[in-house]
Amino acid sequence: MKVVYWPNIPLGRDELIAVLQQVRGIDLEIVKTREEVALALPTAHGLISANPSPEEAALIASIVKSGGVLQWMHVVSSGNDGVPLCELPPEIRTSNTPGATANAVGDHAIALLFALLRGLPMAWEQQRAQTWSKGVLSRQATSIEGKTVTLLGHGAIGQYLAKVLAGFDVNIRFVSRSLSDTAGTAQSFQLHQIHEALKGADVLICAISLSDLTMGIVSETALRQMNAGGIVINVGRGPLVERHGLLRCLQDGHLRGAGLDVTDPEPLPAGDELWSAPNLIITPHYAGAGSKQAGARVAAVAESVIASELQRRAKPL
Repeated sequence: MKVVYWPNIPLGRDELIAVLQQVRGIDLEIVKTREEVALALPTAHGLISANPSPEEAALIASIVKSGGVLQWMHVVSSGNDGVPLCELPPEIRTSNTPGATANAVGDHAIALLFALLRGLPMAWEQQRAQTWSKGVLSRQATSIEGKTVTLLGHGAIGQYLAKVLAGFDVNIRFVSRSLSDTAGTAQSFQLHQIHEALKGADVLICAISLSDLTMGIVSETALRQMNAGGIVINVGRGPLVERHGLLRCLQDGHLRGAGLDVTDPEPLPAGDELWSAPNLIITPHYAGAGSKQAGARVAAVAESVIASELQRRAKPL
């Protein structure tokens, strides 16, 4: 079985290569460029890659449409909203790696949140200007204690965030596709109850996958349900949050600040108005990076997927 691995993001790259090179029964080809993908994929039975960008998905789609023997595609990231863009026929099996980077993404969300709560962007500006002035900073600084935090998403990231935040004496609300039995004492809301879930909330952390149901779910009207001076963190997907509504809420001061590891569009082009929005921290979609444990989980799941595919091929017709 020929397997093509396209390490288009560094997540688990070294760990995955080390594991794949030890698997018997596969012919592994590691490709680095789109030209190499175009040459290798037509004869591949399996493809391992990150969640494809629109451009990468278009390349995969064009190759598959022209023929080939591809039987399965595995995504090393938890996000897989780019897979439908590949326009794979239904007989091609797809899988992803849910939860592998949940802890790292959760850490990133917490970092963005506390940077905004404690006014670190302004403090960094003062540091660069070599200015010692604590008046405005001390007046604007606030604590997480006693605040109401709404977590949009009750997957691995949301559950990790709830566990971490539980130590900060906050009130937690979950918003998910269906009410969860594992939410514990936290209030639970379904997606269509987003306005109710945000009413009186101080913090919103978006950590849910993008779908037709969640596209633009955080509208300006929803944001206006939050307490004045609220904070929005998005580590899910950019289009979860309606960007123009977010901008208006930042510009008129309804929101204290926002932290985005994902944007709409992405990558964010030079000159986009988000770059100059007040009290906004933007990081270039790297929240899942930096965890050795995540790399090991990515490799273990990919190894399991390949083992299943080898078993499937070994079964008599």
